[in-house]
Amino acid sequence: ADQKAATLSGGERFRAALAALMLAEPAPQLLMLDEPTNNLDMASVRQLTTALESYEGALIVASHDLPFLESVGITRWLLLEEGELKETGREAVGDPA
Repeated sequence: ADQKAATLSGGERFRAALAALMLAEPAPQLLMLDEPTNNLDMASVRQLTTALESYEGALIVASHDLPFLESVGITRWLLLEEGELKETGREAVGDPA
């Protein structure tokens, strides 16, 4: 709380920004996250997951972290294959479950 934002690591800045968004009144109706688990340790990923599980708005997440995406309830995927964007379910990303 006593440090300037410029002195924080990438993960610390992300956590501070997300905390500000999640505590905003009114809460945002849409969060767009680009590789949100990058720069986070495992404990921070768990905290992020918990926060997003209780989030009531819409999420758009760009990530390669499939377990994280599933844990926050992402059910629709957009994949870029051979220059074409395709909408699909999780089976297309190599997860048969």
